[in-house]
Amino acid sequence: MTELPLKVGDTYSYTKTISESDVYMYAGITGDFSQMHMNAEFMKTTPYKERIVHGVLTFSFGCTASTMIQQQANADIPSVSYGYDKLRFIKPVFFGDTVTAKYTVKEVDTEAMKTYADVEIFNQHDQICVYAMHILKFIPEEEMDR
Repeated sequence: MTELPLKVGDTYSYTKTISESDVYMYAGITGDFSQMHMNAEFMKTTPYKERIVHGVLTFSFGCTASTMIQQQANADIPSVSYGYDKLRFIKPVFFGDTVTAKYTVKEVDTEAMKTYADVEIFNQHDQICVYAMHILKFIPEEEMDR
C-alpha cells in the first residue's frame, strides 16, 4: 500500500490582505458584479454598511493552503481535489481585511488514498469567516494515464 505524504495534524497557513483590485479582478473573471461587492452607496443601506468580498474569493485562499501543504510535504505522488463538503460563509469579509486560511489534516484514509482536512479562514480579528472540509485524492502511479 502506498504511504500518503500527509499525516493527521499536518497544517499550513496562508495569509493575504484582500484589496479592492483583488475583488474587481475576481468580478471581471467570474462576471459576478453583484452590488454587494461593487456598489458602496447601496451597501451603506444594508446591515453590512460596506462592500463585502465574494465568499468564493475568500474561500479560494483555502485552496491555496491546500496546494502549499502538499508542496511543504514534498509530495511526489500526484493528487487532485476530490471536493469540499460543508462549505459555509460564516462572517462577511470586507475590502482591506487580512485573512488567514488554515488547512489542517484531520483524517488519512490510506485504503481509499484520501485525506480529509479542515479549511478555516479567519479575519484579522481571529473570527472564523469561512469553513469547509476538503477531500484530497492521491493517485497511485499505476492508475496514471501516460
